[in-house]
Amino acid sequence: MTLTIHTVFKKMMLLSALTAIPIAYTVIGHSAQPFAGLLPSPHNETGRYLVSYSSEDGKQTLSRFSSNDSHSHMIALDYLNMVAVTLTPTQKKELSRQQGISHIEPSLKYRNVIQSNSVQSISVTKGEQASWGYQTVDAEIGFQNQYTGKNIKVAILDTGISPHSDLKIAGGVSTVDYTSEYVDDNGHGTFVAGVIGALNNGKGLIGQAPDAKLYAVKILDKQGSGTTEDLAEGLNWAIQQNVDIINMSISFPEASPAVEQMLQSAHSKGILMIASAGNHGTADAAADTVEYPARSPEVMGIITVDSQLERADFSASGSEADVAAPGVSIISTANNGKYELRDGTSVSAPFVTGLAAVLKEAYPNSTNEQIRQAISSNAVDLGAPGKDNLYGYGLISYQHLFGPASPLGK
Repeated sequence: MTLTIHTVFKKMMLLSALTAIPIAYTVIGHSAQPFAGLLPSPHNETGRYLVSYSSEDGKQTLSRFSSNDSHSHMIALDYLNMVAVTLTPTQKKELSRQQGISHIEPSLKYRNVIQSNSVQSISVTKGEQASWGYQTVDAEIGFQNQYTGKNIKVAILDTGISPHSDLKIAGGVSTVDYTSEYVDDNGHGTFVAGVIGALNNGKGLIGQAPDAKLYAVKILDKQGSGTTEDLAEGLNWAIQQNVDIINMSISFPEASPAVEQMLQSAHSKGILMIASAGNHGTADAAADTVEYPARSPEVMGIITVDSQLERADFSASGSEADVAAPGVSIISTANNGKYELRDGTSVSAPFVTGLAAVLKEAYPNSTNEQIRQAISSNAVDLGAPGKDNLYGYGLISYQHLFGPASPLGK
């Protein structure tokens, strides 16, 4: 039976507490985990590096270096105050001594272990449909108030987005090294795009924000792997496009000074960043398993619940998670032009992104932090009273976010 927000309280009256099923597993292929294993470049070999600068002197030093070395393949990431560049050990040592150069670190490669057999194809009958998650969070309230995310720019940092009759792509870029096209050769990004913005066109599915402008930022290859350089280029491009929201249905085990600087730069530009918490949850939720970038204070971290409003077996948990959203047996767009079912915290994150896009349209002067706070404070409390490690502030809800009662309208 599909549960709506209105039935949550009835369910809570019947149960003394909502608990997670005590099994942990990873469903990375259709989850939040295109990034998994960490493969740093050797420190004593020539390789790609991210070099941060803290002043104009540092920026000019890097410019001169690029002019004098045709093999550096320098990429300027001006909105992040860093560059990506090829360095020998000697060059790295010399650069680190220069005034205005604040940090140098190798570009890290994150390797995934996608389980593609966890993706299930599904047929969609004629007429507009929505997943159980759409109904559970009362997404129709946005439409009732005439808000559809119109003209809100949403960058999806993922495996790209493929053409689909239920999707309209506003633009995009590829930062991976083997293609300049942002077409999805994996399927993950196309699925995420559908949850956010599947069109209200009288057929197929409908997303949370069907009139949002979706930008495909391909930072992952067909295996779902990528580098911190790819991530940096993607974030830099998104900032340059003046996007309002960035969805990152990705997770990796640890951050770095460069990654933190990227996220801080995007946040300082007023962009709301939303990311999946990760799929390495534990049965007892005793450990804090939220991964990056969701673990960063600049990013909203999203936990997964199933149709019974219980934390999914695989979902990460921890104090850094903000809210929970549907993410089990969700239907969305596939990169073969059809539809499929997937699970995962990467499925949950775009539910929140869609809600954020609708709120940004309704309250365009609201800041990224104000929208984040409104979503969190309005969540339906699950589990222990107040914010907890299993559900964050609770299940997202469109209730009370529009009209006179909205915290954003005061």
